[in-house]
Amino acid sequence: MSKKIILITGASSGFGRLTAEALAKAGNTVYASMRDIAGRNAKNAAEMAETSKRDGVDLRAIELDVQSEPSIDVAVKKIMAESGKIDVLVHNAGHMMFGPAEAFLPEQFAVQYDVNVLGTQRVNRAVLPHMRETGSASLDLEQQLRWRNAALSRALFRGQSGDGLAGRPLCARAVALGHRDDDRRAGRVHQGHEPLRAFRASG
Repeated sequence: MSKKIILITGASSGFGRLTAEALAKAGNTVYASMRDIAGRNAKNAAEMAETSKRDGVDLRAIELDVQSEPSIDVAVKKIMAESGKIDVLVHNAGHMMFGPAEAFLPEQFAVQYDVNVLGTQRVNRAVLPHMRETGSASLDLEQQLRWRNAALSRALFRGQSGDGLAGRPLCARAVALGHRDDDRRAGRVHQGHEPLRAFRASG
């Protein structure tokens, strides 16, 4: 396979970061996008720069927030200026929540929809026209997003289903689904007086 220019969203940690590192080590130029490179993701960006230098690969952390069209536009313009094209687009950024359905506010579901669905479309609108110009193919991790949403739908009703997970710490459920400690983010939600967790995927 010839060298490709690849953009991956939500690549600060977890699946996104693993994918970015693997594709870079396979000989591709990989733009690993994430939010707040100058702040909370500064360490992750620095580690990627060190990996690139140490292993002789082309792995580049880039600022991109899928909830912000201006942020996306700036990132895509930078990639086009540096590399001249985007061959592959990987949609990895996503938002997952766990807990009984009634524990979540409608506004929290709106945020999840904005990240998982509208965020994907924002990136598509910025990237796909460039890909069409060069005849490139898009790699879209829709299956992973469907898996996440399916896991969310099941988790929302676990408090009522008696599936054996009731009473276990929600963080344990996240670990069981493959999330590392550093992938757990976002705010608390409450049912009665018991705090529940909402998890934000990497990026």
